[in-house]
Amino acid sequence: MKARTQYLLLLLGSLLAGGLLGEVALRAVDFSYPSFQAHDVHTGLALRPGAKGLWREEGEAFVRVNFTGMRDDREIAPAKPAGVFRIAVLGDSYAEALQVPVDQTSWRRLEAALGECGFAGGRRVEVLNFGVSGYSTGQALLALQHLAGPYRPDMALLACLSGNDVRDNSREIAGRYPRPYFSLAPDGTLALDASFREHWIARIKASSVWALSDHLRVMQLVNKAKNVIGQPLSAPATGPQAAGMGLDDQVYMLRPKPEWERAWKLTETLIVAIGNAAARLGARFLLATLSNPAQVPAQSGRMLERAAKLGEADLVYPERRLRAFAAREHIDAVFLAEDLAAQAAARGKHLHGFASTQVGTGHWNAGGHARAAALVA
Repeated sequence: MKARTQYLLLLLGSLLAGGLLGEVALRAVDFSYPSFQAHDVHTGLALRPGAKGLWREEGEAFVRVNFTGMRDDREIAPAKPAGVFRIAVLGDSYAEALQVPVDQTSWRRLEAALGECGFAGGRRVEVLNFGVSGYSTGQALLALQHLAGPYRPDMALLACLSGNDVRDNSREIAGRYPRPYFSLAPDGTLALDASFREHWIARIKASSVWALSDHLRVMQLVNKAKNVIGQPLSAPATGPQAAGMGLDDQVYMLRPKPEWERAWKLTETLIVAIGNAAARLGARFLLATLSNPAQVPAQSGRMLERAAKLGEADLVYPERRLRAFAAREHIDAVFLAEDLAAQAAARGKHLHGFASTQVGTGHWNAGGHARAAALVA
């Protein structure tokens, strides 16, 4: 027993020393990878109240989560003051917008634009951001019901990104990733599967230890490794990639495969459900379709080149499909991809990507956010 105790103490001491050396080394090279998320029993993920840190993984911005769980530099109470018109933005990482400072985000720019044009009939406009990286359309629905609802919004704005929302909604396509999934019953109603609550990732993010990642660079490194290794959770190991086509390229196919057609139908049903949930709150609903990087090249002709490589595909197919769907369902909507593509080509400037990573890829840069805000406004 004495020998075992000594061995255990030696092991713990070695781990502690290694951790301290690692922490010093990571700080010396100025490594940081803050995590702003925590487990949420309803949506799977939510922003962690009070979390903050410098985000440099793509772009650069100091990110602060207010104490009610929104990426915002203001504290906003759920009780809506008189004379205020509230817009709740729902969406994924494009809405969360870690890549740019808060004053350059599309939702903050939208708030300023609507405040200047008298949109709300003299009322002060508040645009509240409920976007969280990785959210599906189903999670946006749950966020409206459980997170945004108490703020009594006058409008719900769904920022829909066809580039990953369609597959993220489908357990059949991306079901290894732990999130709440909806399925369509035979009668067309939505059924919720909340088994994500038992997943080990959910259990870790629900623990109080997770908050230590704000302060420990070693934990931030472990979190980054988890995210890199966990990327395949969003895509099957076999399938369309084997034929030289990326998983998310399937969203551009003019004749979707059966599993993708089912994912499209589910996505459309979820959008209708968000509109109905907004109506129950007494709020207007607006759908905004965003742009995927491949849809917004800075050089004209690149979209045609990309589509030609994919075969029977059209990079504007998702937007055209959602435009027809919105008209059929009488949903107010604004469609950004084609306008952003024209803007990028006319000016020869990328609206996606950053010099620190790669221009023309990834999320909107400040220019993309500015143009998107102007179009939505």
